[in-house]
Amino acid sequence: MLLLTLLPYIALALNLILFLGLFFGLNRRVSKLRDRMGKCEGKLDASTFRITEEINDLSRKITGLEQSDTAFETTVPLTLATGISTTLRSKALKMHRMGKPLEQIADTLRVPRGEVDLLLKVHRIVMRPYEEQQKVVPHDAVG
Repeated sequence: MLLLTLLPYIALALNLILFLGLFFGLNRRVSKLRDRMGKCEGKLDASTFRITEEINDLSRKITGLEQSDTAFETTVPLTLATGISTTLRSKALKMHRMGKPLEQIADTLRVPRGEVDLLLKVHRIVMRPYEEQQKVVPHDAVG
């Protein structure tokens, strides 16, 4: 009889012990998850820092290359393989088309004769495919 009167209290105590066991078990799991999450956050922070440093390093390299490229463009004049500037090249080609002799072109432009000769040879080589194309297509057929 005593057992029947104490049965609700015993059931309540067992439920309370079971609830506390579940609570502490969950508490331990949450603590383990927090520790794991902290380690993952540390790894992510380290990776983020490393990637940021690499991006900054690449950005510095790109800036340096752009500056050196700009410096190269401003220091190297636009010249043909012969070393003659584009202005002198166009003047030499114009004088050649007008029938001026090689020596006169070199003297007038104050450029060595060999460079003018090389310029004209390179020009002939470059223009050869276009001249051959004009020979193949008659002028009457164009247009």
